[in-house]
Amino acid sequence: MSYTLLKNCTSQEQLEKIIKGQERKFRWRDDWPAMEAALQAAGTAAIAAHENKRTSEKPQDLD
Repeated sequence: MSYTLLKNCTSQEQLEKIIKGQERKFRWRDDWPAMEAALQAAGTAAIAAHENKRTSEKPQDLD
């Protein structure tokens, strides 16, 4: 499964939509629960990376 669709994931709502879309395609597979867990982990990591990048790009107040 390609995780390129998760690399730009920026919110939990977006992650849920991605997982639901993948579930429609792959839920018949025996390994779907493992795939779903991997998608959740990769999406959560992408969201965290996005948040970290966003906070590090904020201009620092110079007092």
